[in-house]
Amino acid sequence: MTRAGVIFGGAVVLSALLSIGVYAMKYEVERLNAKVAELGRTLQRQGQTLQVLEAEWSFLNRPDRLSELTARHLELRPVAVRQLGALEAIPLRSDGRVQDAALAATQSREPPLRLTPAVSPAQATPAGKREAP
Repeated sequence: MTRAGVIFGGAVVLSALLSIGVYAMKYEVERLNAKVAELGRTLQRQGQTLQVLEAEWSFLNRPDRLSELTARHLELRPVAVRQLGALEAIPLRSDGRVQDAALAATQSREPPLRLTPAVSPAQATPAGKREAP
C-alpha cells in the first residue's frame, strides 16, 4: 500500500466516524428538544393548576365564610377577667437552662411583671352569653 492510499483510507475512516458522531449528536439534540418541550407543557399545566388552587384558596378564605364557620363549629367566647392569672402561676420546665434563667430573673433587682386585665370586671361579658354584633 502506498502512502497516499493509507492517507486516503484514514481520511475515509475518519470522515465515517465523524459522520456517525454528527448523526448521534443530531438525534441526541432532537431527544433533548422533545424533553424541553414536554417540560414546558408540564410547567404550563402546573401554572394553570396553581392559578386554580390560588383562586380556590382565596374563595375558601373569605372573612365572611371563615367567621360563619367559626361561629358554627367553634364555641369561642371572650376571655373573662377571672381567667387571667399572674405570670408567677406558670410552672417552670425541668430543663436546666430554663431554671437558670428563672433563677437569674428572681435574683434581679427589678420587681416581677404583673398582668392587668384589659377590661374591667363591670365591662366583662359572662362566659355563656354572646354580645350581638
